[in-house]
Amino acid sequence: MKALIFGLHLALLAPLCAVAQKSPVKFGEIPMVDMTMKIYDKDSSASAVILSDYGEAYVTVTAVNITLSFERHVRIKILKKDGFDQADVEIPLYREGSEEERITKLKATTYNLENGKVVETDLSKDGIFKEKFNRNINLQKFTFPNVKEGSVLEYSYTLVSEFFTNFPDWQFQYDVPVRWSEYWALFPEYFAFQKYMQGYLPPAIYEVKPKNSTDFRIDAHHWVMKDVPAFKDEPFITCKNDYVSKINLALSHITIPGQPVREIMGTWQKLNTNLLESEGFGKTVTGSGFLKKKAEELTTGMTDPQQKVAAIFAYVQKSLEWNGTKDIYADNLKTIFENKKGTAADINVALASMLEKIDIPVDMVLLSTRDHGFVREQYPMSSQFNYAICIVTLGDKTLLLDATDRFLPMGILPERCLNGRGLVISKTKHGWIDLKPNAKARTVINTELVLNPTGELKGKVKYTHEGYAAREFRQAYFAKGEQEYMKGFLADKAWDIESSEFQNQTEITQSVNQVHALLINEHVTVAGGMIYMNPFVVGQTKENVFKLETREYPVDFGKPEEKTYLCRLTIPDGYAVEELPKPKVMMLPNNAGRYTYSVSQTGNMVNIVSMLQINKSMFVMDEYPNLREFYNQIVAKQAEQIVLKKL
Repeated sequence: MKALIFGLHLALLAPLCAVAQKSPVKFGEIPMVDMTMKIYDKDSSASAVILSDYGEAYVTVTAVNITLSFERHVRIKILKKDGFDQADVEIPLYREGSEEERITKLKATTYNLENGKVVETDLSKDGIFKEKFNRNINLQKFTFPNVKEGSVLEYSYTLVSEFFTNFPDWQFQYDVPVRWSEYWALFPEYFAFQKYMQGYLPPAIYEVKPKNSTDFRIDAHHWVMKDVPAFKDEPFITCKNDYVSKINLALSHITIPGQPVREIMGTWQKLNTNLLESEGFGKTVTGSGFLKKKAEELTTGMTDPQQKVAAIFAYVQKSLEWNGTKDIYADNLKTIFENKKGTAADINVALASMLEKIDIPVDMVLLSTRDHGFVREQYPMSSQFNYAICIVTLGDKTLLLDATDRFLPMGILPERCLNGRGLVISKTKHGWIDLKPNAKARTVINTELVLNPTGELKGKVKYTHEGYAAREFRQAYFAKGEQEYMKGFLADKAWDIESSEFQNQTEITQSVNQVHALLINEHVTVAGGMIYMNPFVVGQTKENVFKLETREYPVDFGKPEEKTYLCRLTIPDGYAVEELPKPKVMMLPNNAGRYTYSVSQTGNMVNIVSMLQINKSMFVMDEYPNLREFYNQIVAKQAEQIVLKKL
């Protein structure tokens, strides 16, 4: 960066700066119509509305330095208590080494209408604080004072950055509606940017205006969106940041007359080379010599490479606790082992380093977790990644390893990692690899129940959890303890538990079971010699999770799922079956999903088997109508009852 800045200074001896634009509103001048607003007319359900969101970014080049400036002015109307979270503001500040972006000219005011007059409450300096988010990001935070239903909140600031290659993106859409959103990005003519829109809302205005500043031309890119609807969060998406309407910007290269082109974005191969040679990544894997002795001790007498990998994996998984931070660079591994806790990068780089010490072919894989968003492979930027795992190659077998989760066996990635493709960082095998799940989320519920004429059910319910479902159970069970787990488990059930048994809680390579002996008194209806009973005493799908008629983004389950419910019901003497649910089989195209409902009766025994299988992780928008109707029919089928008649 310093060499680049020096070269630019030599080329640009005359100052180059922006031509300031104007915010569409003036700070402190709040129209009375906004102060008295009770409901936003374009979305009566809105808890708040962003009245105006204005931003302007520009680069200033002088003979002394180069700076990136980003000015922002936001005005928000609070309509309901649910909108109070809009009063909490976070501004990310990038940092590298001793340099950090800084905020200047920050001001924030709350406006309330009291006795017909507008009363202002300014943010005090002691209400502003900073906290670390990860290695390269700090968060400047503040909360507006005196916020009430009906308040208008307004803030503005200027962010000043020496990292002029980190040109800010602009988000038009949020989880509350936006009345006006406007962004100016002023690019010096020598700076070439990649620009791409995401989301499904086109801008009302997009224009490029050339502006002269001393000896250089500035291209002022201008976007406006009006009456932007709130982003409606639907189930089974990676993160909303992948789908909100947004303009993304990335500096590609700088072309100075008479000088070679200066690549900024570079290539994935260049990133690969840099990471292999960097501290905290490649050099930490091949260094960290203190781990050699322990790695050799753990694998003494072993000849099978996979057995060695398993021994090292188990040691790291049990020795180092994940602190919840996602990162791609590791700190000093000796300190990490002393503290017995670290980031995802600390743990997985440590795993790679120990494997490297016993000559296991291991590399690192960069990825973006589901809550961080997609990786756009056409834009080679390391900022798209926030996580690192290991990849081991044993003959023709490849293992993806993440030792951060103590409830997942070796070779099964945490669900947060199942997000498209990862980038292998390697001297010999650099490239992309699919991040596919090696397990399902499988649950089998087996009920054996005896029904008496008063409507009481007595028997047992057994849950068997496998794969990701077992991980979810173990995480809840060990986080709460058995007693608290049972309180939560029974919170929505009218069950009288006689006894409970748990099996294989600590054996993460096996399925985990819970068996409950119970009485159920509030599930069956008895009336006029008839008994009505839904066979699902637990696990019934009562409503369709896919509520929108159309969906503008994919359904991403993350991993395959399988849910099986078995009911073996003994009916009381003196009663006969009047009506049973009909068998049914449904399939989605290409066997992407399957639902089977079977019914049989032998004497006084009725057997119900319900099995739902989701066989692929991603459903695109064109597949949504079929998927939604598939779930509609499941809801309808599982609502059907068994009807018994007294003889």
